[in-house]
Amino acid sequence: MKRSLSGQLFQTAVVVLGTLLCGFAIQLELFSGAGVDPLTMFEEGLGRTLGIATGTVALGVNCTMLVLAALFNRKKLWVGTVITALLLGPAINLFAWVFLRLGIVQPATWAGKLIMCIAGVVLCGVGIAVYMLPDYGVGAMEAVMILLAEKLGKPYGPVRIAMDCTWGVLGFFLGGTLGLGTVIGAIGIGASMDFCYRRLRKVLAGRIPVGREGRIPESIS
Repeated sequence: MKRSLSGQLFQTAVVVLGTLLCGFAIQLELFSGAGVDPLTMFEEGLGRTLGIATGTVALGVNCTMLVLAALFNRKKLWVGTVITALLLGPAINLFAWVFLRLGIVQPATWAGKLIMCIAGVVLCGVGIAVYMLPDYGVGAMEAVMILLAEKLGKPYGPVRIAMDCTWGVLGFFLGGTLGLGTVIGAIGIGASMDFCYRRLRKVLAGRIPVGREGRIPESIS
């Protein structure tokens, strides 16, 4: 039976919430000054090279991943995929503007910077887990991640970590911010996503409509 309009709207709202949470989390990492996760490091470095905002580069990267996912893992794509691909980059830029308008300043101490960075890494993993919950089409980056995980026969978390490490190497050569936060992000986002997705699925089982026609999401393990 096809999902009702109210169910689809609820799924859309969950995807939007998760995507906005990711945008906020990534901006926390950027603002901390302690280093950013590898993918953001790549996007920041490319943005500096091209002279454009990090969020704008993120939009381009996500749209590229969307095209790749459409070519090789179309079964995972749906409304949520398009939402995350088009919304995440602008969300990063939005929260950069919000931080500026609120007069939020970068932590003065190294401990403060590290705490802000870790919070960003953890929240980014949570955000990804949240927008994966409705199975309304995963994020474009996650669609590529899932394809690789299925081909390799590996859990999603380690595959995400491997992808992040690749982005980090590219980001380093492009001049992205390298720091302790980069290492934390390379390990922490995949681990946080994996942990939160498993737990949220158990806690919220039956409370969030899933799939295009009520299909239960595949196991993340």
